[in-house]
Amino acid sequence: MFETDVFYDSDCLSCFLAVRECGILQKLFSKIIVPGVVAHEILKKGTPQHIKDNFNDLVKLDFVEVRGMEVGSSEHELFNDIKRDYEFMGDGEAAVIALNQENGGVIASNNLRDVKDYVEDYDLNLITTAFILAIAYENHLKTKEELDKIWKDMINNGRKRSLPRNVNSFTQYYDELYLDDMLFMGLN
Repeated sequence: MFETDVFYDSDCLSCFLAVRECGILQKLFSKIIVPGVVAHEILKKGTPQHIKDNFNDLVKLDFVEVRGMEVGSSEHELFNDIKRDYEFMGDGEAAVIALNQENGGVIASNNLRDVKDYVEDYDLNLITTAFILAIAYENHLKTKEELDKIWKDMINNGRKRSLPRNVNSFTQYYDELYLDDMLFMGLN
């Protein structure tokens, strides 16, 4: 189990919400933190109802903490600086990073295109959906076969862009990319 704060972006959390596999997260983390802007992204009109319901259930269980940023706070100022200096970065990613920078912990995001430069520039810890699945495997929460099914379910539920390109299964990810990800993500 992670003993530090983990700040989730919508793309990473939605992978688990979409396939109703939040139990994996609940076994690996004591709680997760979602910036207010990310909660808004998850709960917006057009999001499938089961994703919204799963998210709201996790909030009611106090497993998900929705954390805002007051205007003028150091977190909000950093958010604005990130948006200015990394103009391609989305609001959710910038909010996750700002909260992480001010509070420490780990960033959970699949949007490497947006966060990779910042994570490297500031030597931050990052996890992705694929990495979380690997941690679940190593902690004997799921077998490779079960994780291959979850991977396929994520793809079938529109989460293909949240998983590594040209990787067709959890087993392929684990066997071919996981060790390299451990080095990049700073969690080895």
